[in-house]
Amino acid sequence: MVRELQRQIETALFQRLALSLDKEGIMALAREGYKADYENFTIQDPYIFEFLGLPTQQMVKEKVLEDKLISYLQNFLLELGKGFAFIGRQYRISIGNKHFYVDLVFYHRILKCFVLIDLKSGLVQHEDVG
Repeated sequence: MVRELQRQIETALFQRLALSLDKEGIMALAREGYKADYENFTIQDPYIFEFLGLPTQQMVKEKVLEDKLISYLQNFLLELGKGFAFIGRQYRISIGNKHFYVDLVFYHRILKCFVLIDLKSGLVQHEDVG
């Protein structure tokens, strides 16, 4: 509740409400807050990184984003949701004779699987997927 109220203050709910065409929808979300349904939706989407304080209108380099996420790891884990554990950053994965580096690696203890996050600040290319 406190986290949601802080988010509303920091994201200028009043200004968004004044500029929006869907005032009822914004107020409903502000009153109810975001509630993830963990039974049917374990990994939430989208993630909101406003706690990092990065400029919203500028492209941010992946390295800057990664450094900020690591420095705010506790807030980042709260944003990811229930069950995540941080494993490492720039984690080396070897497939055959090729080596790849994943930006962030987490383990989801409820799903019992690794979650690999490869940060992209530009357009995703075909070779990035998979």
